Amino acid sequence: MSAGTITLTNGSAIVGGTGTSFTAELSAGDFIVSTVGGVSYTLPVKSVESNTQLTLVSNFTGPTQSGAAWSAVPRVALNMVTAALVAQSAEALRGLNYDKQNWQLVYSAAGNITVKLPDGTTFTGPSWKYLSDNMATKSGGAVPVNQGGTGSTTESGARTNLGLGNSATRNVGTEAGTVAAGDDSRLNTLNGKSGGQVTSGVSMAFTGSTYSYPVNFEVIAGQEAVQVRGSIANFVDSSSRVILNLESVSQRRAVLYASGGIICQPGLTGGPQLYSTFLNYANGPVDLWVDTSRIGAIQVAATSDKLLKKEIEYLSDRVGAEPSASALKEVLQWNPATFKYKKRGIIPESDTNLGFIANDLVEVSPECVKGKGLEEGYDENNTADAYSLDEIAMIAKLTLSIQELQKQISLLKANGAGS
Repeated sequence: MSAGTITLTNGSAIVGGTGTSFTAELSAGDFIVSTVGGVSYTLPVKSVESNTQLTLVSNFTGPTQSGAAWSAVPRVALNMVTAALVAQSAEALRGLNYDKQNWQLVYSAAGNITVKLPDGTTFTGPSWKYLSDNMATKSGGAVPVNQGGTGSTTESGARTNLGLGNSATRNVGTEAGTVAAGDDSRLNTLNGKSGGQVTSGVSMAFTGSTYSYPVNFEVIAGQEAVQVRGSIANFVDSSSRVILNLESVSQRRAVLYASGGIICQPGLTGGPQLYSTFLNYANGPVDLWVDTSRIGAIQVAATSDKLLKKEIEYLSDRVGAEPSASALKEVLQWNPATFKYKKRGIIPESDTNLGFIANDLVEVSPECVKGKGLEEGYDENNTADAYSLDEIAMIAKLTLSIQELQKQISLLKANGAGS
């Protein structure tokens, strides 16, 4: 793009410039190029009067435009474009002439031909006529394999040369010595197979009316395997039963993960109840779930051996406030109540129970209550945060209360005997 802008006036050959250098960039016979109203104009220059004014060969036919960008195109540049066009046209015509000559040779020459390309390079090869004449002479002989033939005049020789095995002459059938078809029953069963390794997932399906879903076996590529096997074991009731064993082939132990839970039956002869059972441990007692309902925590026999404990402090050894008096004060605030447990999930509403309300007890004797406590809007199927009572702690509180009462009784007797 040339410096400055120009003003073009419709019907006028005079072109004005602003910030232009017409005398340095143009001379008579050169061209200026400018776009006006989306149309590109190439305008020949008749004369250059000054750096800011020139005259066109003919009047400008486009709409008047000021401040238009422009480019100077020397006359020699247009001459070079014309010369290049002539050279390219000559090259294209030369290529067409070569094509004509080449095709004539391809169809009519009796032997090898030399093909010429537009850039002057050549290559040599057989003509189509030569190939056709040569193939015609093979009617009584054999075309080599490397020329698209079999290299033999007999069927057996052709099969040998083409590398075909004996299956090429066998019929399709189900007997020995035949080729199996896609619907051959021998391909649809594992009967008679001696085993092996399957490198992808296996799906076993049964189309019966009750058990119709497939059993899928999948493996993790490149990882250790899990062995599933059955074994006979003698139980304490003198019966022998089959045990399903899961074992790993490496040092790590195999673990059974049942995302849908486990269904058991009541005893060896009872029918299974269609509820899934789950056990879950997370930093506390083991939770028991049935389907989507948390039934509660599994309580185990409390261990109280001294050797299992540390930081033991007998309350009777404390100096100062009497723990028994404090315990009696707390116990006197305990408020037994009757209540029914609400229905939630699969758990029905209970009969009337006698006991305590843990939410009340936690305010008086927090040592006797476990858990965080439920909030309004809790999930009725998941009550893991519910308060529960620590019966051992409650017995300890009651023991301290009895001891305090006994002290008071003894004191009253002593006072009565001395009066």
